[in-house]
Amino acid sequence: MKFADSLYELYNKHFSEKDYLPIFTNSVIEQLDKNDLLHILSECSKEELQTIVSTFVLNEIESRDQKIISLPSSQQDKHNKSPIQFKA
Repeated sequence: MKFADSLYELYNKHFSEKDYLPIFTNSVIEQLDKNDLLHILSECSKEELQTIVSTFVLNEIESRDQKIISLPSSQQDKHNKSPIQFKA
């Protein structure tokens, strides 16, 4: 994917460690508008699009599959009845 290659080159010009790669990538992508994103996708091969879509769908399914356990907090019960939530 040309976009990923270009982004990686840009990242390497500014950072020597890979610690900031997710933050850098998300920051760049957040600045793109819908047309920019569609242009990037239009340059992808069918296999790249399948990988992008399947990765997105799997992440969505996994995030919905996480169970939330709600336990009332004695402090919150007194004030607003909002539970504390923990991911199981």
